[in-house]
Amino acid sequence: MRQSLGAVAAVILLLLVAGCSTAWRGEETAVPTTPAGTSLADLPSPMATPGEMNTPTDMPTNTPTSSPSPTLVPTLPPATATSTRTPPPGTAPSGQVLATIEAIESEMEDLRGLEETSPMTRTLMTREELGLYLEQQFEDDYPPEEVAVDTRVLAAFNFVPEQIDLRQVLVDLYSSQVLGMYEDEIDTLFVVNDDEFDLMDRLTLAHEYVHGLQDQAFGLDTFVEEDTLNDDQYLARMALVEGDATLAMTEYLVNHMAELSQADIDSLLEEDPESQAALEAAPAIIRETLSFPYDYGSAFVMTLQEEGWDAVDAAYGEPPQSTEQILHPEKYLEGDEPQLVSLPPLTDTLGAGWFLVDAETLGEFQTILYLAQQVDRETAEAAGAGWDGDAYAVYGRDEDEVLVLASVWDSPAEAEEFVAAYRQYVTGRYGQEPNQAGIGKAWWQAADQITVLSWQADRTFIVVGPDADAVERVLADLVP
Repeated sequence: MRQSLGAVAAVILLLLVAGCSTAWRGEETAVPTTPAGTSLADLPSPMATPGEMNTPTDMPTNTPTSSPSPTLVPTLPPATATSTRTPPPGTAPSGQVLATIEAIESEMEDLRGLEETSPMTRTLMTREELGLYLEQQFEDDYPPEEVAVDTRVLAAFNFVPEQIDLRQVLVDLYSSQVLGMYEDEIDTLFVVNDDEFDLMDRLTLAHEYVHGLQDQAFGLDTFVEEDTLNDDQYLARMALVEGDATLAMTEYLVNHMAELSQADIDSLLEEDPESQAALEAAPAIIRETLSFPYDYGSAFVMTLQEEGWDAVDAAYGEPPQSTEQILHPEKYLEGDEPQLVSLPPLTDTLGAGWFLVDAETLGEFQTILYLAQQVDRETAEAAGAGWDGDAYAVYGRDEDEVLVLASVWDSPAEAEEFVAAYRQYVTGRYGQEPNQAGIGKAWWQAADQITVLSWQADRTFIVVGPDADAVERVLADLVP
């Protein structure tokens, strides 16, 4: 049965053109498809959205004054007590649809081993209603100044063009990809339904209902509280939450395989050109960050569930601490937690006019994505596998940025492997070998940017800046 579940999960991840999402206190997570992912600036996630998903082995290469939300790909902050947001539109299901929903929910309680302890509202929403609601949610919860911060950080890592309209890219992506969501503030499940309640609707309902059960059993609003977690921790916890719901949904599908009609199968295989276009228009970093909790989270939870759903429940009491533990479940089971890495304040070091844009943790997954922009995926993953902790900061002055990334590795040999991959990354980006290279340091100078890589034992330091003076001053404070 385990192999069957794995095969079905892979099929779902590959075929879903739109997915489901969860919205807790106004924030959601997405289930995209195709590689993408990051964790620097936050991506607003008005309603998690899935799209075509890739399996873990087939992924392409989640401020001065604002506080970023976890993950490079922003997530919308929780609604406040004074929020005036209009309640989501929709209609209550009735008749046969309601009977189907109730049957699915009863089955999911038995399957997942969790009980509904307080009533949840079920609402059907059209794609048009979803689009209007998302627009309002972005308007309320993702102000221009936060968009600017997220864009600047993503661009500093070369994940997106500097002039990208990040907000519009996200609105388009979520509007086309979301299949459903759960809002814990109002204990309501939403399923996007424009016609008959088909197989995709039933799977979405099963997935979102599990989120409702999780919320009542484990308190998702505090479990994924952005203010208490760094980006990498947030993405790791989201992987547990989404992997849990995705695996439960997969088991539901397995239980009903014999009942599927050709129309059901066609609904899984059918592609929506508009949805696909929005997905392809989004930068890979966004697609991959959105998909990470679903594809890698499913594999992680499947490992835990080999000991039964009680083992999955226990993980909410001892949650994964990094994407490293999600990518390598054995590290979670062994209690291998990341090291804490800190950076010195560099505003005074840089001088007049410079300010901190954002400071956060990249994590193993985002490190892989960073490298994979110029390095083949296999090399990037091998280089990232020795990750043991990091911290990054982005500083700005007018149109200039300084990016600082300090990482610690499992061993000096692992650090050397990252050094080799990063040298390949910078050489590919600039189209030239280092201008200077020596023991423990490599220096590249392009027309308007300098990148320096420094390493000592199991530590690596990266500084990217507009001129030699700024880079040298930062290195003097950064490297022991």
